[in-house]
Amino acid sequence: MTKSELFAEYGSYHRDPRNRLCHFIGIPTIVLGTIAMLAAVRIGPIDLALLFLVATLVYYASIDLRGTLLSAVAFAVLYALGARLGWQIGLIAFVLGWVLQLVGHRLEGSKPKFLENLIYLLVGPIYIFEEWFERGRHRGHSA
Repeated sequence: MTKSELFAEYGSYHRDPRNRLCHFIGIPTIVLGTIAMLAAVRIGPIDLALLFLVATLVYYASIDLRGTLLSAVAFAVLYALGARLGWQIGLIAFVLGWVLQLVGHRLEGSKPKFLENLIYLLVGPIYIFEEWFERGRHRGHSA
């Protein structure tokens, strides 16, 4: 699927502003938690969080270069924080992020899209990071 198709399908499950807010906060929290937990596992000098993030960026590069670059910046910030948190805090962040996701979908009255196709677990972050960028860009123009 193309980026446009993935984003259109993903977006159709996230129209309610309350659900969007839950995802806007919850998805980065899940990514942060995932990083914190995976950073605790090392293979020589490299932790699993770095391998996970690089693999995710390789997938993103196959669908959208701009989104890949935005995600790389977001991942770098989240990694800088998450790699220092410890797996216990990471687990708490991961659970809290998922609670937000489920609350959002309850408010929207829809199931999470990844229940139909697991690829949407990877689409969520790039979708949110691009949304962050667009919101920031629009705020900068309205000043």
